[in-house]
Amino acid sequence: MHSLPDSLQDTRKLILLVLSVLPFHICADEGMVPDELEKWFNEDENFSVDQVNEGDLEFLSEPSQKPALHSLNILTITPDSIENGWVLLEQCYKHLDPVPETEVVYRYKSMRGLKVTSNRNIETILVKGKSIQLTNITHNAELCVKAEVRIFYKNMDDTFSLVNGPFHRKFLDGYYPYHVTLKIHFPSSLLKLIRTKPEAQTGFNIQESENIIVIDSYFEGVLNTEIIFQAKERTGEDPVLN
Repeated sequence: MHSLPDSLQDTRKLILLVLSVLPFHICADEGMVPDELEKWFNEDENFSVDQVNEGDLEFLSEPSQKPALHSLNILTITPDSIENGWVLLEQCYKHLDPVPETEVVYRYKSMRGLKVTSNRNIETILVKGKSIQLTNITHNAELCVKAEVRIFYKNMDDTFSLVNGPFHRKFLDGYYPYHVTLKIHFPSSLLKLIRTKPEAQTGFNIQESENIIVIDSYFEGVLNTEIIFQAKERTGEDPVLN
């Protein structure tokens, strides 16, 4: 089992969305001048660059009046994940910004099998290694992908951490409203939830059933999450996976 890295580095772009462990980039046409970029970003009238968050995490008590970018992340922890750290990742992004060109870049230390499973209102899509190149994204665009990522770590105290983030939506020097949903499937016969970072609060809602944890969050700024599990003692009668 690999250990938790000391730090996670993000890279900066004109528009930067970070989903899962390391960056997912969405960039406007780099040929735009600053006035054109500001006009482009405000075309949908969802946000204004006059009121921006400079990076401090701020949970929102209610969704914005108009749809913010939404990232749905389904993560499946299996018994094998406990041994090797690999987790199945399925992500869908809704309300993508309409731009002429966009590059989605994942910089996980360990990632395999990246592929696009569905899309809407995107003219062309090209997967190259850990990146996805998109052209002519229009309003109400959606993109769904699937991959395996190594983001499940064994800690020194024998607990386990599922680490996600940093999540943020960045434009120039400001951060804008972002809606992130994490749906985590785990073998409840082998693991039990101990705690989460952050803890449940307004704007960071947590629901747990027998083998599923759902986190739904509206926020501005930069969000990192850590879901901490403890291994259960096995008996001969325990099922391997619920």
